[in-house]
Amino acid sequence: MAHGAFHGPWCWERVQALLEDAGIATSASDLCRPTTAEDIAAFQADVNQMRARLGDDAMVIAVGHSLGGLSISGLDPATVDHLVYLAAILAADESGEANPPDVAEAVIAENFFPALEHGEDGYSSVKQGAAVDLFYHDCSAEDIAWAESQLRPQPLGQAPHSFARAAWRDVESTYIVCADDRTLTAEFQQTCAGLVAHSVVMEGSHSPMLAQPEAVAAVIARAAGQ
Repeated sequence: MAHGAFHGPWCWERVQALLEDAGIATSASDLCRPTTAEDIAAFQADVNQMRARLGDDAMVIAVGHSLGGLSISGLDPATVDHLVYLAAILAADESGEANPPDVAEAVIAENFFPALEHGEDGYSSVKQGAAVDLFYHDCSAEDIAWAESQLRPQPLGQAPHSFARAAWRDVESTYIVCADDRTLTAEFQQTCAGLVAHSVVMEGSHSPMLAQPEAVAAVIARAAGQ
């Protein structure tokens, strides 16, 4: 599982617990390196380890939330069986086939960049108190406080948004649209959903893995054939 910007493996804990209870092994990667290319390499290594642990006959599903969509888009298609994009960036590529909109062009909600503080080291942080509107407006007060306390700076400026050929071209994929998302626009998510084989619409915020983990786990379980 690949988390989004500013987050970490902790955001998947509830979904992982539900999947593990259903007999589905999980692993959440820690991805916050200086470049997306480094994150992709680290995520690929984790996928390879999962494949080795489970065996060649096991189904390996890569899940990416938000910016984590870039990490799963950069995987070697031969190493993964299904991709799940959770309110995520569906990466464009140079294949010549239909692409999602450019991430730099009006797919991020207007309130996103004003909610950030930019450091001289190239890392950006979410301003104090801004995360609730961006990510967690349908979460409980306790969950919001818990999540905000773990957010960290993210190097946003170095993320590539295009690949020679994105993994979703060759791997069966599901896109989960978050209908009340205040980070990625609904129009962008709906366009992405139309480019892959399967799609699901969830009511709620950018963070259903916290607000409605049962629904997220159910989508992953279906992709796993359960």
